[in-house]
Amino acid sequence: MPRFTPATPRSRRLGRELRKLREAKGLTGEETANLIRCSTSRISRIESGEIKLRAGDVMELLVTYGVRIDEEPGTSLLELARDLREEGWWQRIGGKYATYIAYETEAADLKNFEPMLVPGLLQTERYAREVNIIGRETDPETVDQRVAARMTRQEVLHRQPTPLRLHAILSEASLRTEVGGPDVLREQLHHLVKVSQLPNITIQVLRFEAGAHLADSSGFVLLSFEQDDPPLGYIETLAGELFLESSRDLARLSAAYDNLRMLARSPAESIKFIKELSEHGA
Repeated sequence: MPRFTPATPRSRRLGRELRKLREAKGLTGEETANLIRCSTSRISRIESGEIKLRAGDVMELLVTYGVRIDEEPGTSLLELARDLREEGWWQRIGGKYATYIAYETEAADLKNFEPMLVPGLLQTERYAREVNIIGRETDPETVDQRVAARMTRQEVLHRQPTPLRLHAILSEASLRTEVGGPDVLREQLHHLVKVSQLPNITIQVLRFEAGAHLADSSGFVLLSFEQDDPPLGYIETLAGELFLESSRDLARLSAAYDNLRMLARSPAESIKFIKELSEHGA
C-alpha cells in the first residue's frame, strides 16, 4: 500500500493528534526528527496526514513523547494507525480520483454544485457509462471499471448507521444536456426524482432565469467530516484537481454555495421541475 497517497480524514486526524502530543512535550519538528533519526520533512508529512504510519511508527513517537502505549490516548492512536493500513476499494483501482474518493468515503456532509452534468453520486449506470465514453475512453474494460467504481461510490448514500448527507445544486443545463440520448437522460431524470425521496438527499435546481451567480466558472464540492476534522473544498479543472483547505478558500466556496442555494428553486419546486422534464422532454 502506498505510504503517501491518498491522504484521508483519518490520516489527517492521526497526524493532528501526534502534533498535539509533540507540542505538549515542548518539542519542535526538527528536535523530534533528531530523536527518532528521520528528516524534519517526514515529521511534517506525518502531521499533515500525507504518510500513513504503521503501528510501530506511532509507538516510536508515543515513546518519544512520553505517552504510555497501553492506555489512552496511546491505545486509540495505535488502533487508528492499524486502521490506516487497511486498503480502501478506491486504492485497488487507482486513477486520478483516488484521493477525492478517499475523502468522499469518510465525509459526513457533501455539498455539490454541477453546471453541466448530473453529479457522479446521483448518476444512473447508463448515464455514467456515457459520461465516461464521451471524449475520454474507448477501451470497454476501462469503461466498465470506471462505471463500476462510480456505482460503488454511491454506497455512501445508503451506508448504515449514518449515510452521507448530500445537498446537490444542479444547473438547468445539466438536466437538459443529452448524455447518451433522450432515453438515457429520461431514465436519469426519473432516478433523480426517486433518490430525492431519501431523507439524506436534497436536490435543488438552478434555473436559467436565475441569471449570473458566484460560481459561473466551474462546479465544486464542499466536504464536512465528523470528529472535528477540518472541512475540505474540491474543484476539478481541465488542468487537474484542486483540494482547498485554507479558511479563506473555504469561505469563498461557502459564500458561493449559499448564493446558489438562494437563487435555486426550493427542493419541492426543483423535483416538480425535474418530473416535468422527464415526462415532457428536456
